Amino acid sequence: MTDLPNSTERQLLEAHEAAEISAINGIVSLANILRTRNILSDAEASALHESMSLPLGMPRYAENPAVQDIQLNLDRLFALVVAPR
Repeated sequence: MTDLPNSTERQLLEAHEAAEISAINGIVSLANILRTRNILSDAEASALHESMSLPLGMPRYAENPAVQDIQLNLDRLFALVVAPR
């Protein structure tokens, strides 16, 4: 039997998740703005994507379905940043 997180633990988990989503969206949004202004190259945007993806691909995280969802979302967002203009 698994213990369900108590209310405080659940709130902390939800806050952590919201912060991660906010950070990812902010970074990708900034990258998109910089690409639009021709300040960030495709290669630099790809390097940023790779840097953000490295921890998600670590063996201790890679098999986690929630981490795989984050990676998929990150891939989709960065595909929009480096898409042909």
